Amino acid sequence: MRDKTFSLKPVLLIVDDQVTDLKILGTAVRDLAEVYVAKSGQEALEIARQCRPDVVLLDIEMPGMNGFEVCRALKSDPELLDAAVIFVSSHTHTDNELRALECGGVDFIQKPLNIPVARAHIKAHIALRNEAKRLANHDALTGLPNRILLQDRTEQALQKARRNHSRVAMLLLDLDNFKVINDSMGHSVGDLVLQEVALRLSRSLRVVDTVSRQGGDEFILLLPEVIGFDAVGDFAERVLATISSPFSIQANRYDLSASIGISVFPEDSDDLESLYRHADSAMYQAKLSGRNRYCFFSLHIESSMRARHLLERHMRSALEDGVFEVFYQAKVDARQNQIIGMEALIRWRNHDGILVSPADFIPLAEETGLIIPIGKYVLLQACQDAKALRELGHDISISVNISVVQFREESFLDMVKGILVESGLEAEFLELEITEGVLARDIDNARETLFHLKVLGVRISIDDFGTGYSSLAYLKRFPIDVLKIDQSFVRDMLTDKSDSAIIEAIIKLGQALNLELVAEGVETQEQADALLGQGCQIMQGYLYCRPVPFAQICSFLSSGLKVNVMHADKLQTVPQQG
Repeated sequence: MRDKTFSLKPVLLIVDDQVTDLKILGTAVRDLAEVYVAKSGQEALEIARQCRPDVVLLDIEMPGMNGFEVCRALKSDPELLDAAVIFVSSHTHTDNELRALECGGVDFIQKPLNIPVARAHIKAHIALRNEAKRLANHDALTGLPNRILLQDRTEQALQKARRNHSRVAMLLLDLDNFKVINDSMGHSVGDLVLQEVALRLSRSLRVVDTVSRQGGDEFILLLPEVIGFDAVGDFAERVLATISSPFSIQANRYDLSASIGISVFPEDSDDLESLYRHADSAMYQAKLSGRNRYCFFSLHIESSMRARHLLERHMRSALEDGVFEVFYQAKVDARQNQIIGMEALIRWRNHDGILVSPADFIPLAEETGLIIPIGKYVLLQACQDAKALRELGHDISISVNISVVQFREESFLDMVKGILVESGLEAEFLELEITEGVLARDIDNARETLFHLKVLGVRISIDDFGTGYSSLAYLKRFPIDVLKIDQSFVRDMLTDKSDSAIIEAIIKLGQALNLELVAEGVETQEQADALLGQGCQIMQGYLYCRPVPFAQICSFLSSGLKVNVMHADKLQTVPQQG
């Protein structure tokens, strides 16, 4: 019996207790299919379970089980129900034909056999079954095997590898930043790119290998009969080079890259599910490592992925249960020693009451899209708290960080407008902090969004200035109000001449463009004095105030703020008494 479930040649099973008819039919169709024969209903079912026929030619009158009973048995078996059953009988009464259709038959051939007619019927049904199998087992866009066919071939490869003590490798390939093409050029162009990728991958394979499209821009390459890890790595390198070669679609050039995760049986995985899961984990690690590379699976990757999945679940629960908090860090006019603003910062306290570092969950929130509801919550809470301070007589602004994921949402502008209305905060007391990367993603849309915000009266701040994109053109093109000098420059400004020079250049640039300047990460009085000397008087950092809950920032504002210079090295903030 054949080993492969999905044979290139169709399989035909002839069931008849008359040996003469078996021989006549077998001879007539042997060039159309791989032919098996059975002389009874029970034998037919046994053979069918092994050869998985595409078409069954079935006599009605047979000893033991008649044809109708055999047909019902075939149609009740999930592995065999797709077979096209053609009844072949001399019983040509209408009742028999109706009964044949009722139990799942698709056609009726009369005896004595007219071979040309019978052959035409059989050939037509074989063609229909082949097309049905193609549609069921291949991706409609690229024509590549789909998940169902890949699963079958993977199981076969694993069974063979277990018998032969050999290896099987699965490579999960995901195109880097493919969404940009779909969003900017449209899905029709994206589809053409995927078809070209499929063609290139197919040309990269051996005859025994399989490339499958799982959906979207994810492809899986199955390599049975793997010799060693080096060979798999070399193959992955060639695939990356193939994808990196420029694409020409409708006279436009597209440069793509891909990330590949590799899992190998039996070293990494012992079944299909774990083989795929581990390849997926390794692919994700390749993305984190910078994209356009491949990564083999390791136990470290697995434990890291499990931790990330657990963190994501906990983060979703935290959002649903409302346990995220908003802390505030004061912005201080160092000359006047007064709070003139505050930055809203998300905090998450786990079930043990310990604060989870934003560095641990914000990147994951951006990847999963959870940053959208989290960001909306922070913005609303910050605006409500700023409004409450205004009612207490404290006219200070509130700044809120906006991620690139939030900024690119179509509903972002409406969300800001809605929150201003809901909170009652005047727009001029809201400042949105964005990074340089936000502006560089889609310059035209970013510019339009920022101008709409300016019309509302919202202030715009560039966070971490100097650490991102090198072009300064956006400072002139975009309606920006504030530059924030990144703490990485402030930290070593007293000991590193390069950092000091960068800060001096940023301050002069801001002054020339009439922009407000804010220095982040100010921790010592010496840093503050140096920044004041260079012309930056608004500061933010542990020297003045750690991120604290709203109640504590209210206390600072009510009592005034004074830095205890004697304890500046301990980063303590002391409210002024009296």
